Amino acid sequence: MTSPSTPRLESTHAPIRRRVIQSLGLIAAAPWLARAEPNPAASPLPLPLNVRELVNHIGTSVPDVTRSATFYSHLFQGGTIPGQEKPALRYEINFHPGALSIGPLMPARAGEETHPYIDHFCLLTEPFDATAWRARLVEEKVRNFASGSFVVIGGISVQLLGARAGRPPAAEHAGGARRAPAAKPAAGATPPAPAGGGGFKPMAPLFNGQPLVSPHGFEHLTLHVADLDAAAALFERLFGLIPHAPSPGLRLLRVAHVRVELRQAPSSERPSIKTFAIRVAPLDHGRVRSALEDLGAKVEPTETSSKRTILRFTDPDGINCELWA
Repeated sequence: MTSPSTPRLESTHAPIRRRVIQSLGLIAAAPWLARAEPNPAASPLPLPLNVRELVNHIGTSVPDVTRSATFYSHLFQGGTIPGQEKPALRYEINFHPGALSIGPLMPARAGEETHPYIDHFCLLTEPFDATAWRARLVEEKVRNFASGSFVVIGGISVQLLGARAGRPPAAEHAGGARRAPAAKPAAGATPPAPAGGGGFKPMAPLFNGQPLVSPHGFEHLTLHVADLDAAAALFERLFGLIPHAPSPGLRLLRVAHVRVELRQAPSSERPSIKTFAIRVAPLDHGRVRSALEDLGAKVEPTETSSKRTILRFTDPDGINCELWA
């Protein structure tokens, strides 16, 4: 699925870095990032890192945070959801496991045209030592920002988080929230809201009814990268993720049941996270399709087989999503 408003390729990654940092409110929400500097005496973290979760969460940057959060609350999680009002309004939708963090779209510079997009994805590694990781990045000469909290692979912003000693393998969000693992809700049940942490707190409900589907975590992400072979090689070198090539122009990374698809970005487009796919409980695709269209989504024909049902749509901001039942 291709959005008609796909941004053009930019000459440097600086505007991307500024947008991600601004939209996540990184420095204000996590002051340690401002203090963190590479330590020349630190021993570089050994490679490859062990990936605990391939996709812990994704972040989107949109012009109207409340509108987007209301849409996904109708779809995945009614009732109270975590969020924050400062330094920037954010909401978080839980996928059990995994999450979608929705934040404001920030222009790279005054007057520059911008488009809603998936601004990053986060993977969870262990063991993880931030100081040793920054030393490794210096040695490897890997493009990074926010003091190594993000690396740029194939033009895609990838956040790294580590499970801290003595704590459960939860996700620590860039905006300051921690998500504890939650049991999968029963099909048709309203998922409980995850406990907010750090700068996140329970926010007033945007939608109090039954969500359209019951999510069960990420199925896959599709990444359009600047250089397919180089991106695949860097994922393997840093994280030990051996890419598989089932067809020309495609590299697959997998941890457990979650996949990341790498494809070559067209020369006319900026590298991007094109699609996120969520596993859901069996659904009435006709009812869900009608409801999504009523909410402003553009829905493609349903793909059905004896093994699965896939419903693909573009949300009101032009972001591509898939439901896999």
